[in-house]
Amino acid sequence: MDNPSIAGVRFIVTSTCNYNCVYCHNEWEPKEKPLTGIEKELIDSIISSAKKLSASEVDLTGGEPLLEIERVKEILLSAKKHGLWTNMTTNGFFLDEYLGELSNLGLKEIHIHIPSLDEKKYRDIMRGNSNLNKVLNAVKIAVKTIEKVMINIPIEKGINDDEIMSFIEYFNKIGATPRFIESMSTSKYIPLKKETIEKIIGDKFGKVEETGEYLWGIKKYRIGNYKFEILRCICFDRKCDICQNTNFIHIDKDYNIRPCNLRKERFKIEPNNSKEILINAFNFLKNQTDIPEEYYKIWEEQTL
Repeated sequence: MDNPSIAGVRFIVTSTCNYNCVYCHNEWEPKEKPLTGIEKELIDSIISSAKKLSASEVDLTGGEPLLEIERVKEILLSAKKHGLWTNMTTNGFFLDEYLGELSNLGLKEIHIHIPSLDEKKYRDIMRGNSNLNKVLNAVKIAVKTIEKVMINIPIEKGINDDEIMSFIEYFNKIGATPRFIESMSTSKYIPLKKETIEKIIGDKFGKVEETGEYLWGIKKYRIGNYKFEILRCICFDRKCDICQNTNFIHIDKDYNIRPCNLRKERFKIEPNNSKEILINAFNFLKNQTDIPEEYYKIWEEQTL
C-alpha cells in the first residue's frame, strides 16, 4: 500500500499563554503547565518522517510558543535541516525579543493575532498583559526579516467588524497581510452569524476580487492595491473531507500525535515508530466523515 501524503505537521509547543483571549480555543488543550523538555531525537524523527510522507511544512503554535523558546529552536533547527517551510502563530508579545533568532533559525512565515487597532479594545479582547503598541512595533520589524507576515484577525459582529477596512489599509501599508477569521467558536466568543466578511467588505467598499484559494479553503482577495485573506473554520462548517486530504497532523504539548482537534484520540509516538504512527493517524482521520455529534448543538445555537 502506498504511503499517504500529508501537508505537514503542527507542533502545539505549549498550552500556556501570557494572554487570555476571549476567542481562544487553545487548540482544545487545557491551560496547564507543560512537561519540561523533549528529546531532540523525537522532534527530528517526527519531522523527518513527515517529510517522507510528502509534508512540506512545519507549524508551531500554542498557547504562546515563545514561552517555550528552547523547544521552538529545536523544532526550527530540525525543519531547517530537512528543508521544510516553517510557520509560527503567536500573540506577538515576545516577538521583538526573539525575532533575530527566529529569522536566523529559518522561520519563513509568522501569524500574529491582532483583533483590534484600538488599544483599549485590544486589551479587552486579549486580556492578560497584552500590549498593542509593543506588538505593532514588532510587526514592523518582522516584515523586514520574515518572508511572510500574516495578521490573524478573528471578527465578531458588533465588536470589531467596524475596523475591517482599517485593518486592510494599516497592515498592507506596513507590508503585512491581514487574514480575517470568520469563526473561532467558543463558549465566550460568538462568531459572525452566517454573514461572510467578503459580503461585509463588498457592501461597504465596493467590488472585491477573489484571487485564489489554498489549504483549508483559505481565500485570497484584493481591493485595488490591497490584499487580504479570509479563513473560515472547516470544523465550524463540518468539512471533514478537507482534513482527509490536506490537513496537518497535530502534535500536542506532550508530543502525542493528535489527528483531529475535536476528537480525544491520541497516538503515542517514539523516535523509532514516528512514520508508522503518522500513517496510523492519517488513516484514522480518513475514516472520519463528520464532526462529533456533541458539537452540532453548540455551533447551531451560536450561528442560527
